[in-house]
Amino acid sequence: MSDHPVIVIGAGPVGLVTALTLATYGIATTLVDENEQETRWPKMDVTNCRSMEILRRLGLADGLRERGVPIQHSFDVLFSLGLSDGPNGQTLAKWDLPSPREARKLAQERNDGTLPREPYQRCSQTIFERWLREVCSKTPKIDFLTGHSFGSLLEDEDGITTTICSKGTGETSSIKSKFMIACDGARSPIRDAIEITLQGDPLPMKLYLVHFRSRDLSRLHSQGQFWHIFFVSGGVLISQDEIETFTAHLGLPADFDTSQLDPHELIYSVLGGAIEPYKIEVDEIIVSNTWYPKLAVADRYRSKEGAGRVFLAGDSAHQNVPTGGYGMNTGLADAYDISWKLAAILQGWGGKTLLDSYETERRPVAVRNVERSGVHMGVHLAAWGMVREAPREALFDEQDKEGLRRSIADHYLTHDGENKELGIELDYSFKDSPIVVCGDSDNADSRDWEPRKYHPSTLPGHRAPHVFLEQKPDTSIFDLCGSGFTLVDFAPAENTRKAFVKVAKNMDVPLTVVHLPDEPHVKGIWQRDLVLLRPDGFVAWSRVAGDDSISEDDIIAILERVTGR
Repeated sequence: MSDHPVIVIGAGPVGLVTALTLATYGIATTLVDENEQETRWPKMDVTNCRSMEILRRLGLADGLRERGVPIQHSFDVLFSLGLSDGPNGQTLAKWDLPSPREARKLAQERNDGTLPREPYQRCSQTIFERWLREVCSKTPKIDFLTGHSFGSLLEDEDGITTTICSKGTGETSSIKSKFMIACDGARSPIRDAIEITLQGDPLPMKLYLVHFRSRDLSRLHSQGQFWHIFFVSGGVLISQDEIETFTAHLGLPADFDTSQLDPHELIYSVLGGAIEPYKIEVDEIIVSNTWYPKLAVADRYRSKEGAGRVFLAGDSAHQNVPTGGYGMNTGLADAYDISWKLAAILQGWGGKTLLDSYETERRPVAVRNVERSGVHMGVHLAAWGMVREAPREALFDEQDKEGLRRSIADHYLTHDGENKELGIELDYSFKDSPIVVCGDSDNADSRDWEPRKYHPSTLPGHRAPHVFLEQKPDTSIFDLCGSGFTLVDFAPAENTRKAFVKVAKNMDVPLTVVHLPDEPHVKGIWQRDLVLLRPDGFVAWSRVAGDDSISEDDIIAILERVTGR
């Protein structure tokens, strides 16, 4: 058991990606997890487009697609009265969400910067974790300790001493590190140890979950192929793999006694919706339990009032309800953000302001994502409320064409942003970050932010747009970026480009130069001649076309700021 510069506590998706990102930068990490193997709980079931872009940077995107739901399957969501052998089993509305294959084709055809480099991907967290735990176990820069729980930490000006305990033998060990990243989940003992509190509250309800296997697809698909079915009675069915694995959830009052619930009967009840229990052949109950939805964000992300060596990431920092899929996906962006910044510090080219920027950048994103997941949950709660408040017969009144069923359908078709909101996933800005260089003209972006849309922009603080090259139609501009900073230069002249390379070398700042003088389509979307990208693909600095007045002193000042010196 060796000491390494970073210790990561928790090997869920966020901890795994944190360790792998640090390893990509050559940083040795101790990864500690109390479990010997991956979770049995389904938890997340979608990796969104921003997370897929991050996995692409780590060389993992194709691997996830190989293990997830095949890309030809849609993300369609149905809204149903219930499955039934009789005439009442009806789909009231449908959200048509394209398959990853269709989304990728659309992005290539449109190629206007408004769509992501990578479409989303369906994959159960069980599969995600099993795969990345194996990858981490084989990565030389990661010392992966399973079956060990966090005990305590002692932080001083030189680093951290962490005590862990073997769950098998009870033996305790101490590990020294320079930094700690707490990816230890919603109940985070590390968050408690460093006296950080959550701001937020649980929803006034609970849900009972049954994760099961069934090959009875003819009955399960009696209303068509689906990703999710929301039943008007308050139940939800999720297709995890398009083969045999499903998860049923049923919303219940917070004080409901679930001790006598039978998992099989709950499945039948959820599937039958508002009609009557709908029996299927269940091959295996994998797990079942009660869970409590909560919307909360930590009041800070760093120990010692924002000056310490311990950082929160993932569920230890923010807790979402599942609607929108923002929980794990917000956490993966946390992981990549803190990892490249810690790598810069440990490699000597980053300054302390990089670490100050982590909370400044990531916490507002979490606040917005948590709020938005609550908005999406509210859509379903409102529909279920319509049903509870109406006479049961109103659901089955064939003569009332504008009645309750029409109201529910219209409600869902009007409020259909869940899993469609690229503004949430891609269009957040770090323009107020201390490591972004904004000039007067850079603050002139007067666009209103829209949850549904990503607006391509190379203004400082924004995620740069993905565009396929004209010269190489299968190559995205993202594919040309380095793991450090990247200077994208559309100008024919080389003076500024050479000056950046010279200064970056003198300052030991890793810099990749991408020169694209013959890509007018890309330049038309990016709009600026010079764009300096951070390791995460966000714009650190950019220059309007035609302005050549930049000196080496200017470049030094730019690189000092964006590297946090």
